[in-house]
Amino acid sequence: MKYVIVSMFTLLMWMPEAMRAQVIVKTGYISSSSYKDENGQETGGKGDLKFVEGSVNVPVSQKLNERKQPTVWIVSAGGGYTSMNNKNLQSYIDIDQTINLQLGVTNIRPVSKKWMLLTTVGVGVYTASDIRMKNVLGQGGAVFIRQLKPNLSLGAGLAINNTFGYPMIFPAIYFDWSTEGRYEIKVSMMNAMEVSAGMHLNKYLKVSLMAEMNGALALVEREGKDVMFSQQYIIVGLQPELNLGSSLAITATGGLSCSRIAYYTTRTLKAFFKDMSKDIDPYFKPAMYVSMGMKYKF
Repeated sequence: MKYVIVSMFTLLMWMPEAMRAQVIVKTGYISSSSYKDENGQETGGKGDLKFVEGSVNVPVSQKLNERKQPTVWIVSAGGGYTSMNNKNLQSYIDIDQTINLQLGVTNIRPVSKKWMLLTTVGVGVYTASDIRMKNVLGQGGAVFIRQLKPNLSLGAGLAINNTFGYPMIFPAIYFDWSTEGRYEIKVSMMNAMEVSAGMHLNKYLKVSLMAEMNGALALVEREGKDVMFSQQYIIVGLQPELNLGSSLAITATGGLSCSRIAYYTTRTLKAFFKDMSKDIDPYFKPAMYVSMGMKYKF
């Protein structure tokens, strides 16, 4: 699966949580594994990955209409640092870190009894070291969301960014479904995909089987060309969650990084479509994954 460069910038993954300010912090580690090229051949290199990421979402304005539907303005900020310890991969990956910073404003408003409109605009810095204008991406979009059921929302729209040096429009999809009770299932897709199936053992502890997609991006210059280094990994694992009251939750996850692609692409449309047509991307083989996270609502 390709890195999600075409998605809208927004840190809102669960629509009900948009009504409360929240801070999320997470750190994780993927153990070392061997690296294969786009032909699936061993390169003799290997590497691991460490990351720290965080986000802050703050509703700055909220009001209800006559149907008790909210109109919300949210300011979001986020950042992530990824460190890679690669060995014998200089000809394939010649950076050892990525730094991603984002800032955005999102508006959610009702347009009818069943439909909402989510619009967002933001800016992000995606670099391996220094910050230059070539590392900066403007992003935005609009998605119409249908509230099919109280626990099920589906939407589609358009996103825009300047990944290839000028504004381009891409499709954007929204999907959010969850159940409540002792047994809980959540499926969410906005920037990426998150799936979990959990059981509440008591009012403090929940244990879930989860799968999620994450990644990092760096816009750099390599061999005299503007290129994009993208890294995306899919995680599956077991995740206990400790809830300390209604505001603070702490999670720990142990499992497997079953897919971690990592490679350079020239920032041109020709390279983009060539990349999309490839059957295999250069990738690291499956490896152990562990992480810790904290979510605080206020």
